[in-house]
Amino acid sequence: MDRDATTRPEGGGDFLDQAPKVSDALKRGVGVSVTTWSGRKMAGTVSDRDPAGLLLHVGEGEDGYAFLPWSSVEQVDIPEVAHRQVKFLQG
Repeated sequence: MDRDATTRPEGGGDFLDQAPKVSDALKRGVGVSVTTWSGRKMAGTVSDRDPAGLLLHVGEGEDGYAFLPWSSVEQVDIPEVAHRQVKFLQG
């Protein structure tokens, strides 16, 4: 593969421009489902994230939190990501 080539999907270059950002997908308040390397599945709402891992608010009837170090996370499923609103400046 040519390292100097840029890969863009055919029919338009807007695909990558419209893709969500990790910071949007894992921001506070977003509902996620996490699968760990051990096979455990957890669902919750993102409370915080940092370079060490992900803090989830878990449980509907109880106030509990689970910290998942990134080394234990195999996959994070995010049903829907709210895209950032972009304001275009007239100029």
